[in-house]
Amino acid sequence: MFDRVKNNLRINSLARRLRVAFTSIILLLIFSGVMSLLELERVSHDTEEILMASKSNVDIAGEMIAALNEQNDAMIYMAVVGDERESRRVQCLNSIEHLRLATESACERMSTTENAVAADSLRMQAERINQMANDYLDKRVHLHILETEATDSITPFNTQIWYADQYKVQYMNMSRHITKYMTGTNSTLGPEVNNLSHTARRAVTPVFISLLVMLVVVIMFYYFLRIYYLNPVLRINRSLGDYLTYKMPFDEGMEARDELKTLRDHIARLISKLN
Repeated sequence: MFDRVKNNLRINSLARRLRVAFTSIILLLIFSGVMSLLELERVSHDTEEILMASKSNVDIAGEMIAALNEQNDAMIYMAVVGDERESRRVQCLNSIEHLRLATESACERMSTTENAVAADSLRMQAERINQMANDYLDKRVHLHILETEATDSITPFNTQIWYADQYKVQYMNMSRHITKYMTGTNSTLGPEVNNLSHTARRAVTPVFISLLVMLVVVIMFYYFLRIYYLNPVLRINRSLGDYLTYKMPFDEGMEARDELKTLRDHIARLISKLN
């Protein structure tokens, strides 16, 4: 039973060897192509996730900057210019809420990364500048100014000075925190970019390995066909030509295998019958 299975699995013909070899090459190409497609699909998916995360971070930073600038414009009109219209107060209140929501979104994203401490600092800074704006809207700043003027009549203190000395400082601090948020979120994308480059290399690796294997197979085919097919055919042809031209004996002992061996034996028997 074992010998029968072994004989069935044995490749004992030239045609079968060629069929197995070319089938192996085709299967190897299909396998490498499928692996490359899968890895390229992963690269595409990872790239899309990185781009979407970066775009989302930029959008949130843009919302925070827009809300901060809107609040700053309202404070300039009210505290510096003296425009205390209701529309300015509504603008300031809207910017306070907008900045709070955008900051919360940014902090939620940062809390899942290694920049959780920076998220707390960003939230505290946003709450501080929003509190200063609320204090101005609730007239607490004006009461503080009146108390300061009552106790210190030498140095005048008004809303312009309050804006320049206190609010503008917090405005600049908040701007720096937003900048840190943008640079921090971009730095967290570094490992994802590295993973993307590794995935890209994995996508190319099967193709590179397939090329090397095919190169080795082609070289093996060359020597295989040279030794097992071309050289025996040339010897048979030369020996048969010498017999037909010079009546020299056909070389029956030349080395050959499989179908070529059968062809050699048939030619030898045909010549022996003719003789």
